[in-house]
Amino acid sequence: MTNVISTGLGDFSKEKFNSLLNVRSTALSALRSALVKDGYTEVSTSSLVNIAGSCENPYASFRLNYYGHEAHLSQSAQLQLEALVIRLKRGVFTVNNSFREENYDDPEAKGRRLSEFTLIEPEKTYEGSAEEVLNQIITTEEKTIKSAIREVLENCENDITLLGGKVDYLKSVLGENFARLTYDVALEILNKDGGTYKFGDDLNVKEERKILAHFDNIPTFVTHYPAKIKFFNMKRTPDGKRVYSVDLLMPRLGETIGGAVREEDGEKIKKYLLESKIANYIREQNGDPLEPFREYFNLFEQEKPTVRGGFGIGFERFVGFLLNSNDILETIAYRAMQPD
Repeated sequence: MTNVISTGLGDFSKEKFNSLLNVRSTALSALRSALVKDGYTEVSTSSLVNIAGSCENPYASFRLNYYGHEAHLSQSAQLQLEALVIRLKRGVFTVNNSFREENYDDPEAKGRRLSEFTLIEPEKTYEGSAEEVLNQIITTEEKTIKSAIREVLENCENDITLLGGKVDYLKSVLGENFARLTYDVALEILNKDGGTYKFGDDLNVKEERKILAHFDNIPTFVTHYPAKIKFFNMKRTPDGKRVYSVDLLMPRLGETIGGAVREEDGEKIKKYLLESKIANYIREQNGDPLEPFREYFNLFEQEKPTVRGGFGIGFERFVGFLLNSNDILETIAYRAMQPD
């Protein structure tokens, strides 16, 4: 009997495949347990949505024919979760598949991307100022990630080693506070060696790795990104230029968690929507940008303003961190299709 599994992605040893399943199962179970312990309730959300449910990047959305009408595969369940949080005033999370038709430009691993990946999204109500809520979100993210790392180390140390992970490094991460800096400070770091980055530039994996190296590859939170490059319903700072957002960068695949405080004023969100990339996309399709979001905006007319926030964990990128891998294809248990 052969000890090799042949797939469209190459040949893999059954021993390593077995270890990958162990790591994925343990890590996912640990993340779920940490969120439940923190008061979140797991819910199911829809993967078939209109463009409102696929608006992280509308130009990267998979479109479908839904009984003669246009539908999309969900990029994020955030708006569905927000509806539950605003209506019921309780914390919820989902573990769902996310779909994005885009290239992931990694200078170390060209063409290696996932068009379908696992996304873990918690959302809940908060109390306090926007800055205080952002700090609470950051605290929850770090606690949740460390809980999962600890669980994997306790149960899968041999599997991690077999797959190329660095057990000693993962143990050291548990004893460190994750680094924190603002987007503006990140630009200063990137421009120290002759960089020409300016406010409003997005940070891709190349830049994220430079920031991580600056902090000796300790997972790093970057906060307060420019409003123009983030989702339209994020809470904005008083100057309107930044949002109360946070990305957690982790070696070696970069941004692994994205989170933010949500704006609670429906009229402000409507204004931000009309100025956003998703509105431009809908106009290009000769549509009304507000129409797909009608149910979402009904929430703000029918319910009291709700301070809330949440984040999304890219599970395969987290697995890549555990395995010390920059190849996202090494993190998945099975893949049926591969783009050209």
